[in-house]
Amino acid sequence: MRQRNGARLILAISIAALLLATLTGCGGPFSESTVEAARNQPSFGALRHNPAAYQGRLVILGGKIAQIQNRKSATVLEIVQHPLGSGERPSSTDQSGGRFLAVTPKFLDPTIYKRGKEVTVAGRVSGVQPGRIGKRSYSYPVISISQIHLWRPVSAVGSDYDWAMMNWGYEPGMWGPGMGFFPGFGMW
Repeated sequence: MRQRNGARLILAISIAALLLATLTGCGGPFSESTVEAARNQPSFGALRHNPAAYQGRLVILGGKIAQIQNRKSATVLEIVQHPLGSGERPSSTDQSGGRFLAVTPKFLDPTIYKRGKEVTVAGRVSGVQPGRIGKRSYSYPVISISQIHLWRPVSAVGSDYDWAMMNWGYEPGMWGPGMGFFPGFGMW
């Protein structure tokens, strides 16, 4: 009987571990085969310098949307590139290698894919598009999107939130200026 209960416990632990691994996934929005196919992709600087050399190459790039244009047969996203961090999410940094255009034949709603939102795209390098940023000429590498992931904003629950009455953002006279759990009883 003990042996049977031990086997059930091992089976239950194994199932729980499998479910946990399935729910957490690999940490990114794209399949492992897509990530593997793009593993040795060129740097964004190299891609921007010579997009023709990487024509047809699968890349994963991300950044913030600068603008979106819905044309008759395609949607074009102008994206300010940012280095990718864990899970292929664009890093929260002011560093950028420049801009690129991500093109899809699908309609992307501009109220959802709007300026300032973070995206990561997987797609093939399809060329270069001359354009302008302000009054300056610019050559955009063009990526034909095969997959796109729109990131949710990072939650900004922060310093002005009185979480569990810990007085992170206390108001003088209402809460003590420390770690108190009752009004006026904070630790100095």
